[in-house]
Formats: sequence, structure tokens, C-alpha cells
Amino acid sequence: MKRLLKNKGLVLLMLVALTLAAINCGYIMHPERRGQNGGRIDATSLVLDCLWFFVGVIPGVVALAVDFSTGGIYESGTAMNAAPGQKFTFRLRGPAPQDAEVAVTIQDQDGRVVSLLDRNVAQGEKIGPMEFALPAELAAGKYSLSLTVNDNPEAEWSLLVASAQK
Repeated sequence: MKRLLKNKGLVLLMLVALTLAAINCGYIMHPERRGQNGGRIDATSLVLDCLWFFVGVIPGVVALAVDFSTGGIYESGTAMNAAPGQKFTFRLRGPAPQDAEVAVTIQDQDGRVVSLLDRNVAQGEKIGPMEFALPAELAAGKYSLSLTVNDNPEAEWSLLVASAQK
């Protein structure tokens, strides 16, 4: 009887550990990171995920797999380096869920905003890749690149523009 209770307790402990590992650090602490496909790895999330290996191999693997597959382990808000005239492509997948106006803008530190892309998308229309280029006359400095849908900000990136190569 004691052995049966001991086994049930161990199974219960493993189920709790697996559940907690499945909803772990990067996924819970940084929901804004979900959906990222790469970037710099957040050391704090990585260490906290690796601590699950003390509970067991399976919870540790599950914690890492969840954070890597959801993008929760990657740092957000890191600046991208760019050059004047550089081309960018957003790969938006699937059909548009509703009629929408998709816009990409760049803003300098003085608050001046320049539209780089403005596209209307009909409900059900396959969006596909959206391409744009930075203005060739863009001065070196720090900028903010924004993606908005129906005037609602969806994503923002810091952009460090280097001087034009001659």
C-alpha cells in the first residue's frame, strides 16, 4: 500500500513539473515575445529553463522546447542595424482576417514620421510578403520602425542606421 502511494506521489509530482515546464519562464514572463523566430537568446530565460533539469530531464527538455518554439526565449527590443536604401521584407502568412490598412513607418528621434509602406488588404486576401526600402537619403542615427494595422501598433523595432557607403 505504501509503495502504491509513493508511486502515485511521484507520478503527481512529475505531472505538476511537466505542467509547470510547459508554461515556463519566457512564455509566461514575456508574452510579447511569442511568435519571434530568432534573435539574441535571453540568458535569464535560458537559465530558468535549464533549472528544470534538476526536476528531471523531461521537464527541462519541455521547458526549452516550449520557449524556443514559441519565441519566448529570444530577447525583444534589440536594435537592428541598417543602411540607407536597404530593402526589408515582412512575411505575413495566411489570409487577412478582416479588411485592413497595413502601414510601415519610420520615425526619427525628433518625432518626424515617414511612411515606407501603406497597403489596403481585403478580408480573405492572401497577404504574402510585403517589401519596402529605407529612403536612400536617410541620415545616420537611431530610428523607430513601426508596423501598424488599422492605425493600431502591432510591432516596433529600434533601427540603427549607419552612414551611406560611398
